Amino acid sequence: MSFFTSLMPKGIFCSLVLALFSGVSFNAGAQELLWLTHSSFFNPTEKHSQNMDIMGETMTMILDGLEEYQTRVLYANTNSAFNLLKSKNHACTGNKTVSEQRLNFSYASKYPQSIYPGLRLYLKKNSIYFNEIKELLDERQAISVEQILTQIKAAKFGVVNGRSYTGQLDNLISAPAWKKHFWSRAGEDMASGIIDMLFADRVDFIFEYPSIFDRYRPDGGKNPLITSFAIAESPPYVLGYILCSKTPQGLILVNKIDKIIEKISRGDDYFNSHINWVSESARQDMARYYNQVYGTNKQIQQATPTPSPDIRLQD
Repeated sequence: MSFFTSLMPKGIFCSLVLALFSGVSFNAGAQELLWLTHSSFFNPTEKHSQNMDIMGETMTMILDGLEEYQTRVLYANTNSAFNLLKSKNHACTGNKTVSEQRLNFSYASKYPQSIYPGLRLYLKKNSIYFNEIKELLDERQAISVEQILTQIKAAKFGVVNGRSYTGQLDNLISAPAWKKHFWSRAGEDMASGIIDMLFADRVDFIFEYPSIFDRYRPDGGKNPLITSFAIAESPPYVLGYILCSKTPQGLILVNKIDKIIEKISRGDDYFNSHINWVSESARQDMARYYNQVYGTNKQIQQATPTPSPDIRLQD
């Protein structure tokens, strides 16, 4: 039976979500699995949690293949998830970028859980730095953050505490020479909080994934002053992997998860969960990259209405 197959009626669905949070499972006597997610759908206090997001969709498809486990889903931000990976023998968390530091306390899946369009640099068109930023565009129509730091001495960036923005950006953020330019925000509302700071003019720039920005921007997309640019130090697409506890149990889990993803990534449901969560103009690029990553030959069959996106690769 699918992880959520019989849960579509509202009452039953809500009951299962409650059961997941309270640790109740329908598979008594099975091995235990603690799945840590920052999918807003599983955060009961999240104001944007009405719809299942791509992270939740792909997660449930993966958990369908782990029927032998008694699964408990727990909402946790990045820092909390990593602390639990370090302290639990049987925990996994999804949609994480992989770094040498993270591999010190976790096993990473071979295949990513999800693929996302890369980070962009967001700012306001009425910013005192807007014209300077446009002059930094390279031949790929991307902006180098290192050039911003070098040429705009008072630039102030907002970043999320504990989040990985991938190698080159992480190196810039942590470099002693540039640290004063980065304001780090912590808390449960990390993504939406940083976006609010840009709108409130408390920072000049933020790095964000387009779907996260579109979902959490407080103006609902109505402010014409907001603009964004590709970032030279960030790849056009980012892969979100699954990390499991660095224990014998965690290694068994991550190996099983890889086999599941290898299988389900060849099906239409997994492919469509990616296609449906990007804008129509980006779907051919997503399909091409999906096929490269998963070794498939999938094609977009027909246009599918795009729901309100909720892609939350925060780390």
